[in-house]
Amino acid sequence: MEPERIERLDDPRLDVYRNLKSTNATRDARIFIAEGPTVVERVLKSGFSVSSVVISDRKFAGFHSRLPVDVPVYRLRQELAEELVGFAFHCGVMASAHRRPSLAPGQWLPDSGPALVVVGDRITDPENVGALIRIASAFGAAGVILGPGSADPFSRRVLRVSMGNGLFLPIMETADPEALLHELSDRHGMTIAGTLLDPTAFALSAHSFAARTALVFGNEYDGISPVVQARLNVRLTIPMLNGTDSLNVAVSAGIFLHHYRSCHPG
Repeated sequence: MEPERIERLDDPRLDVYRNLKSTNATRDARIFIAEGPTVVERVLKSGFSVSSVVISDRKFAGFHSRLPVDVPVYRLRQELAEELVGFAFHCGVMASAHRRPSLAPGQWLPDSGPALVVVGDRITDPENVGALIRIASAFGAAGVILGPGSADPFSRRVLRVSMGNGLFLPIMETADPEALLHELSDRHGMTIAGTLLDPTAFALSAHSFAARTALVFGNEYDGISPVVQARLNVRLTIPMLNGTDSLNVAVSAGIFLHHYRSCHPG
């Protein structure tokens, strides 16, 4: 179908894109918004059900060839698009898509052989969640699990930082990370390793990861919660010099996942 020009902001077909800066209603509505040419192109290729695309006149010429032919596309003047979304619409293109239910680990974990699962315990910063997903994808994780209190893995910001990698990687949200770690250990044969700022933890450089490992990263301020720590089989830390007391969780994830992949090349 051909792109349709919309000239009025009160058109109900635009409701899903309205005031995006001030609301996170998409999480409750079980939809998500993909923002920017790269992420929109990836969501169109991902298999997620896309309901519509909004594009500004400024972006139309450069993105026209990548627009879907089987999804409604709404074309707006630049100033109208900015008034709609509530911020400077530099990206020029957005898509609305339906979320999928979380799949249980047994539906995406291999039954045997090496497997890495990245677990986020209360990772609250969307940029950290986005980076964690991108790093997990880069180092071949089987999936990412996020506990309660973590940022929405399908928020615009997370999708933008992850460059849409979460669209092709199983992302599971759980209300009970303690029970899920128990399942990963008992039913799927995974060693549960946690990353800690603790002098009693084992130095990462001297550790050899088990082939089947779930690697847990904690909250940016107070680390892994006590109930989740109780499920750890291995406690790991990165020794630091010059009085440095911590690393950003995304930086830490890159170091830990690189070490895992060094032990178990893809």
